[in-house]
Amino acid sequence: MQKVITWGGRAALLVVLAVCLAGALDPHYNARKWAPPADATMHVIYGYLLTVLTILSLPRTKPWLIGGFYLALGAGLEITQIFGVVSGTFQFKDLVSNVAGVAAALVPMALAKRKAR
Repeated sequence: MQKVITWGGRAALLVVLAVCLAGALDPHYNARKWAPPADATMHVIYGYLLTVLTILSLPRTKPWLIGGFYLALGAGLEITQIFGVVSGTFQFKDLVSNVAGVAAALVPMALAKRKAR
């Protein structure tokens, strides 16, 4: 499994390096074209910060439980928007952004734990 993670990380690194290089060398590069919507960015940031800060605040609670809680909470809030219980409108991209924020907090911890073994 460690080899899969290592090679997956290398593949992701090559993709990101290629995109960065293409953007750096393109004289007509348009950063706004690739920027995510502000609402999606906010969901990623909140998912990340809430997960990390709760893990720091509750050191005896397993990080995966905290991440799962925030994923369930985010999904629940999005679903209640369908029925008009909470203001706003349901958007699938918000669900994906919530998952990205929580994953951004938990994946480095999981990789560090795996590496420590």
